[in-house]
Formats: sequence, C-alpha cells, structure tokens
Amino acid sequence: DKVAHMGGYNIPSEMRGLYAAAAGGFAGSSVSFLLHPLDTLKTMSQADKSQSFVQLGVKAVRKNGVYHGLYAGARTAALGSFFSSALYFGTYEASKERLGRVLPPQWQGVCPSLAAVCGNAVSSLIFVPKEVLKQRCQVGELAVGDKALRLMTKIVRTEGVGAMYNGYFATLIRNAPGSMIKFGIFEQMKQAVQKTLDRPLKPEELLATGLTAGCISAIVTTPLDVVKTRIMLGRSASSSPFHVMYTIATEEGVRVLWSGLVPRLLWSATFFAIGISSYEIALNRVLEFNYGPGSAAHLAGTGKQEPTRVGGG
Repeated sequence: DKVAHMGGYNIPSEMRGLYAAAAGGFAGSSVSFLLHPLDTLKTMSQADKSQSFVQLGVKAVRKNGVYHGLYAGARTAALGSFFSSALYFGTYEASKERLGRVLPPQWQGVCPSLAAVCGNAVSSLIFVPKEVLKQRCQVGELAVGDKALRLMTKIVRTEGVGAMYNGYFATLIRNAPGSMIKFGIFEQMKQAVQKTLDRPLKPEELLATGLTAGCISAIVTTPLDVVKTRIMLGRSASSSPFHVMYTIATEEGVRVLWSGLVPRLLWSATFFAIGISSYEIALNRVLEFNYGPGSAAHLAGTGKQEPTRVGGG
C-alpha cells in the first residue's frame, strides 16, 4: 500500500513529506516573524536577569525604536524558520508514515512522539545557526542599520564556524523531551476528551488541547531553553548543557533557570494558535492546488480517518 491519507486526500505516500514541507515552511516563517517580539523579550530576560522582560523591552524600544528594538533579526529568523520548519514538518510526516507501517499495534501511540524527535534532529541543522544569529541580534550585537549577514561573518571570523552551532546539543535535549511531552499529552488529552464527548473534536477544541499541551511542555523545558540561550550567546564558560545548568542553579539560584517563563509561555501559546491554523490552511492550499477541492469523499472506502496534525502532526 503506497497510498497516504492526508487532509481528506489519498496521495502517493512519497509525496506526504514534500507537501508537509511546503506547508510547514510557510507556516514556520509566518509565525516566526509575527511572534518575534515575544521571542526577543524572552531572550533578553534569559540573558539579563537584573530586570523584568517588560523593563528590558521598554529599554530596547527607547534605545533603538520598536522595529530595531523588538524585531532585530526578524527577517533572518523568518528565512531560517522557512527552511528549518520545512525540514521539520517534512521529516515529521514522512517519519510518522513509515513508523506507522513498521511498528506493532501496541506501539502506534508513540509514533507522533518518535516522529517529532526525528523532525527536530534534522531541522536543528538549520535551526541552530539561525537561532544563534537571531539571539545575537536580539541582545544588541547587531548595530542599527547593519545587516545580519555581516554579523554572521564577524562571528565566524572571530569565533570560528563552530560558534554558529553553539548550543546544538542543548537544543536537541530541549526539543526532544519537549516534543515527546507535548505530543504525548496532546494525544492522551485528545483521546480522553473524545471519549467523554463521544464525537470527534471541533477545531477550537483541538486548538485548546494543543495549547494546553504546549504550555505544559514550555514550563517543563524552560530550564533547558535558558541553558541553550546562555550557550548560544557565548555567555557560558562550558558548552556542556548539564554543566551550565548546574552552574546556574548553584551560583545564581534555581529560580534563574525559569527566566523568561512568562514571555515563553505567551510565545508558546500563540505559536500553537497561529501555527496550527497557518499549517492547516497552507497544507489545504497545497493539496487543493495539486488535486482540486477536497472533501471527506476522498477517503470513502478507505476505512481510515486522517490523523490530526498539531505542530507538524
């Protein structure tokens, strides 16, 4: 069986990842640019614990204006997000399809979590350099009116190519458990609510379920995000995530590991709300462009229901 079921269509299974990549790239870049100010506030808060994220944001706006203060590195981040999101969604959908074929029935429930880990591992090859450059811009290393490419050249020249991959391991150990927690909670909540209501969930109910799972994941993984930020900004003597976490906890206090929690929660919640919508709309447009207007009739006779896609799934 080489037919995949996606968005109400029967499509060639080898095209599932390609369509997901196209839709994911659009959704990722759109959400990245739109939510960049929240991400900037989060990064500032994690880099400078002496002030609240609100104070840091006001200070940045007064010094450099709204765009250069809160949107520094936004275009670079959006471009990088297009490619990293395309890799993530494409790998996620392709991995989920293949895992679903080879894993036994009792392991089908972990397919989304395992596929999310695969997607993160591949997309981080682009995500990490983009994140390093973006966060350097966000904390003021990019001069007003200067280009992000020039800053990247400076980083490579003075710190080496490896500096663009600072925090790669920290990113993986943040994203892997985060994805597994997020997708695990989401699937369990979705099944429980469906069983209670005895019907498929409406879009707004799926959205609320995904938002809840995303927020829980953000709270649990914020310490790893703080560690990643410190390493990427070159503000840690060690590149070992566990050593950096131990140093922060012992020298600055455990509470510092949750720096930037509020803007990160806001970012995570909004990312789910806009990200899901953008991905679904973009995916439907891609499928309609290739196959014409779709409906449930495309699945007639298959006996299968299209799995819900949240954050790539």
